[in-house]
Order: sequence, then C-alpha cells, then structure tokens
Amino acid sequence: MTLPNAEEQLAELHALYPTAEVMADRLRRELDAFEQTMREAETVWDRQMPNREWSPAQEAEHVILVNEGTVRIVRLLLSDKPLRAMPEQPGRMVNGRRLAPEGTEPGPGQPLDTLLERHAAARARLEEFRPDPDPSRTFYHPFLGRLDALDWLRMTTWHIRNHRKAMQVGLERLKAGAGTSGGA
Repeated sequence: MTLPNAEEQLAELHALYPTAEVMADRLRRELDAFEQTMREAETVWDRQMPNREWSPAQEAEHVILVNEGTVRIVRLLLSDKPLRAMPEQPGRMVNGRRLAPEGTEPGPGQPLDTLLERHAAARARLEEFRPDPDPSRTFYHPFLGRLDALDWLRMTTWHIRNHRKAMQVGLERLKAGAGTSGGA
C-alpha cells in the first residue's frame, strides 16, 4: 500500500533524473550543496528554524540517516542476496506534511564535525553505485511504494535537495533575526 500521489511523485522523479547518469551527476551536486549548507549553518546549528520542527543539526542528521539507510537498501538490491518479505507500513502525514519514518528521526542535535564525517562516509558509498535497474528487485518505501535501486537513488537525490532548500530558507530567516531560540 502506498499513499495517494505516489505514482505521480515517482513519475516526477523519473522526469527530474531520467537516467542513472543524470541522477549520479545531480546526486553529486546535491551532496556538495548540502555539505555547504551544513557549513553555513554552523553559527545557528542548534537553533530551531522558523516554520520548521528542527534545528539545522537535526535537519542534517535526518538527511544523513536517510542516506545511510539508502546505502544499505541499494547495496541489498544490487546484490544476489534473497529479499525477505517485510511489513509495508505506509508513511504518516500530519497537516499535509510527511513525518520522518521510524529510524530517520533526528536526536537532539549532534556536533557539525560529527555529522560532516557521517555525511562524507554516506556520500562515498552513495557515489559508488552505478545501478542497472532490475524491476524484479524492489524494496518498499513508505511514501512511494516498491522501488528498485535506481529509484531509491532518485528518491534520495530529491530528498537531499528538498531538505537543503528548506534548510537554506530556515537559515536565511534565522540569520535575519526571524527565528526563535528553541521550542515550538
């Protein structure tokens, strides 16, 4: 079971990243831009961003958790290991916003250097993949349904881009003095 609009969203990912080569180039660029955004957030690293639930530290940790999970999933999908049946739990939404699936929720905030190291490690593994999609080998995504290895990398590229842009807006607002020092 997937949430409404999953097919449309997957079609959008295919349009944005039509080939493995385009996806790999965009992934590299998004990883670069995300790292730069993390570095730009250093002075407000632990402050909650306006109109966001998280601080830059938490936003970065969430993206890194998703990237680390994607590495494990894509590695499995590209291997010869048998795929076990897993529960297909649809993602949850509140007020039209997707909630981070279990295991991708950030903690109270980690130091920038720690997250930059984790980002670099996940990045190295993500950039190694050159998937030749096998539609028979899929893994369930809580908002998009069953995805092959290339679609997981497309989703991850889009996810990084989406959070980077949201983080940049939050940083602009924080640095302009529109932010709060914490709390909801």
